[in-house]
Amino acid sequence: MNFLSIILAAMIMNNSILLNEDNILLNASLMKTENQWRIVNDGVMGGLSSSKTTIKDSKIVFSGNVSLENNGGFASLRSPVKDYDFSEFSGIELKLKTDGKRYSISMKETSYFNGYFYTISFETKKDEYIIVRITFNQLKLYYFGNETNSKNKIPLDNIKEISLLIGDKQEGGFITEVDYIKLY
Repeated sequence: MNFLSIILAAMIMNNSILLNEDNILLNASLMKTENQWRIVNDGVMGGLSSSKTTIKDSKIVFSGNVSLENNGGFASLRSPVKDYDFSEFSGIELKLKTDGKRYSISMKETSYFNGYFYTISFETKKDEYIIVRITFNQLKLYYFGNETNSKNKIPLDNIKEISLLIGDKQEGGFITEVDYIKLY
């Protein structure tokens, strides 16, 4: 076993996520592995939103319905909960085609739900592929959907989960085709 193989094996044993040479966090190939992302909707808080993912033409189709009933209002696609270290990167890049609604990317530093997320929303164009590049210093700390006054910077060496989310009281159907989410 060479030195690189030993290092890689140690990282796997530490439950760290290894990125491929393109620094891809999500694409259709990864959704077919044990590291696939999962759906988390507002039902965890009593809401009635619903969503699902399918693979179509090498894209991840994330679709569903956002309901504001029972104090609901979000649907999300979330990474596996692992130990991510993004300290060597400047930001995150998404290539997607949407319905023209506003979406968010979020990250959290705990493996349990405590209501705190580092988040930024972004606008999209209906039925048009766009590339969204977000530098990590653009993410703001939110608590249960409300921005805090905290000046805390995102702890890039201690990320546990990444989310693509639709919320912001955008009631009704939604659809997004995700080509990839990667680091840059």
